[in-house]
Amino acid sequence: MTANKDDLDLIVIYSGNPIDSEIIKDILTENGIAVNVKNQLMGTIAPWQVSAGGVNPVELEIFARDKEQALRLINEFTKGNNPTA
Repeated sequence: MTANKDDLDLIVIYSGNPIDSEIIKDILTENGIAVNVKNQLMGTIAPWQVSAGGVNPVELEIFARDKEQALRLINEFTKGNNPTA
């Protein structure tokens, strides 16, 4: 199987508050999806420095190839379901 170059592009899959971002990062990681967290520290101590008005300062990036699975897991989390059960 050959990886398509576009599959290895990083995309922002979620922007939110530091607490939800950490939970979603853990859910994605537990399901085998590599996650890069942007603005984790500054999004906590000075969110207005990284986001207009300090809204949704923390971003989660993943490889484009994992987009569908990640969106499914994030949707399950935001609906209050436990995707790992």
